[in-house]
Amino acid sequence: MQYNPVIVCGITISPNPSNMCINCIRNEVDITEGIPKHSTLQYCRNCERYLQPPNVWVLAALESRELLALCLKKLKGLNKVRLIDAGFIWTEPHSKRIKVKLTIQKEVVYCLFIFNTIIL
Repeated sequence: MQYNPVIVCGITISPNPSNMCINCIRNEVDITEGIPKHSTLQYCRNCERYLQPPNVWVLAALESRELLALCLKKLKGLNKVRLIDAGFIWTEPHSKRIKVKLTIQKEVVYCLFIFNTIIL
C-alpha cells in the first residue's frame, strides 16, 4: 500500500479523495457553519409555557422532549447536516439559560463524513 504525505501537516496517510488527514480536514472545514450558536425562547412566567411561533403557547417541562423539539425547531441551519444526537446540559436551577448539546454529521468529501459536537 502506498502512503502519501499530507501537504498541510506533513504526516503520511493512505490516499483518500481529499489527500488530507482527518485533523487537517476538521481544521479546514467548519460543519457547524450556518447553525446559530444562540437562540431565544419566549417564556411566560404566569402560565409556565413557551412560545412556539407564530402564536401558540406550549406547555413543556424542563429537559422534556417537547422542550427539546421546540429548541431544535428554532435552529435554522440543521437541515444542512444530519442530527445524530441531541440532549440538554445541566445548568443551575435558577439559571434562565437552556443549554443543548448536539452531535451532527456532514459529508465533506465523497464518502468522508465528519462528526462534531456543539453546545448551544
